[in-house]
Amino acid sequence: MKKSNAMPWWGWASWILTLMLGTVAYAYLPAQVVGKAGRMTPRLLVVSYEPATMLAIILLWYVLWRLDPKKRNYESFWTTYRYIGGVIVVCMGFVYLTVLGHALHIASMRFIPTAIGIMFMLIANVLPRIHPNWWIGFRTPWTLSSEESWNRTHRLGGQLGIPTGILIIILAWVLPTNSVMKLAVLIPIILWGLITVVASYFYAKESHN
Repeated sequence: MKKSNAMPWWGWASWILTLMLGTVAYAYLPAQVVGKAGRMTPRLLVVSYEPATMLAIILLWYVLWRLDPKKRNYESFWTTYRYIGGVIVVCMGFVYLTVLGHALHIASMRFIPTAIGIMFMLIANVLPRIHPNWWIGFRTPWTLSSEESWNRTHRLGGQLGIPTGILIIILAWVLPTNSVMKLAVLIPIILWGLITVVASYFYAKESHN
């Protein structure tokens, strides 16, 4: 396990790429960009906010595992930890470029829930590889107190996460308006999380019995 390599190269590359494209887009954006609820946002904030957040996530990924009381477990899923961090950063970059593209009238906001759906599928595919820790995965009182509950919960989360991601992508392109599209992301995610968390309780109960 290389402690200095918590973020894959392609995570860093996506940040650099978004930073470069944001710099280019800055010259073409109006001084004020229409944001949420029709509010006007300075273009400097529009261009710089997301790359700054991405960099914060990247740097945080180097620190999180060091602060975890269960950090010894990371050796058993270090590749997965790095992969998840990279996927999150790439997804954020895609969302950022979609926002810029929408401001420049060259991209649809429907690409945002599409990116989230793809991220869900990619992360769900590796959820069963995550071992007990305090930062990533389903950290409920029942998964943290029972290794069997942890393993079964993450298998279920992985199995349900892939169709959840597919559903998000489909709804993103079927539902008619941006306000309704938000439901395309929120409702499937809430149902996915609720089902998996409730299942973790019953898994723990079974293991204790």
